[in-house]
Amino acid sequence: MKDSLWLGVLTLSTLIACQGPPEETTSTQVTTEAVAEKGYQLYTVREALTGPEAIASTLKETKNLGYDKLESFGFMNESFFGIPVADFITTLGDAQLSSPSGHYTPVQLEGDEVGPIDTATISKFITAATALDQHWIILPWMSEAWRNAEGYAHLVDYLKLLGAEAAKHGMVAAWHNHEFEFLPLNPSDPESPSAYEYLLKSLKGHNVVFEMDVHWVAFAGENPVTWMKNYPGRFPLWHVKDFASDTATQVPVGQGVVPWEEIFAMAETAGLQHYFIEQDVCSADRAITCLKESIEWANEQSFMNK
Repeated sequence: MKDSLWLGVLTLSTLIACQGPPEETTSTQVTTEAVAEKGYQLYTVREALTGPEAIASTLKETKNLGYDKLESFGFMNESFFGIPVADFITTLGDAQLSSPSGHYTPVQLEGDEVGPIDTATISKFITAATALDQHWIILPWMSEAWRNAEGYAHLVDYLKLLGAEAAKHGMVAAWHNHEFEFLPLNPSDPESPSAYEYLLKSLKGHNVVFEMDVHWVAFAGENPVTWMKNYPGRFPLWHVKDFASDTATQVPVGQGVVPWEEIFAMAETAGLQHYFIEQDVCSADRAITCLKESIEWANEQSFMNK
């Protein structure tokens, strides 16, 4: 599924078709009746979230940019950034923002010891997500120690349990990718599937979907369009962020080389319901500006606002 064009040589005007893995044996096509809704990932302005007053003012500032929704992160010890969940909800409401999805990380995935993930976290995540009226509970990351066959197997077990419990509450579990999932699951085996393919196949039918970070898929040298074609309906959430032609520099959406019109043409096939603008790397004094430039460009694109 590699396409070297997605690595450094990618331009706005030229794309080379890439060869994907054998297609999943399914004819499922998901149609989105409603327009996919845009928001932003709160991680973009993380350096401004230094306390209750700063969080409140930052959220209101993003609302003034034209954002109505955000995707949360920062849940730890049953609070958000040290703020009780109830107070964080009040802050969201005061800013007139809603949060349809959130990132939640079991502490084990951040450590160096690989083993079964503590399932006691599931009820805590669901309780917080319920309070925020979120529909998607997303696991976003694992440390390098976990990026092997054993680690991914434990992740699958946990996500299956999370998906089953989330279904009881009308919610859906999800995994958010970076670039490392596109490495072979077993590096010593030349026939090994990528970890991403393993996750997609292992979690089918378990109330677990995928939040595709388009930037990280492309950064890994993969074509997001091909994955959407091969696994239709599995990507109801996207992270939308861009990079410059050197692929190492993140820039506001529309200022880079990711071919967004081609990617958004796959929205119906992917089952897209929400996309969240994000910029991982943006200096603290420019984070709001980055979000502003991104939404201004997105608002001008008819294919992102159907």
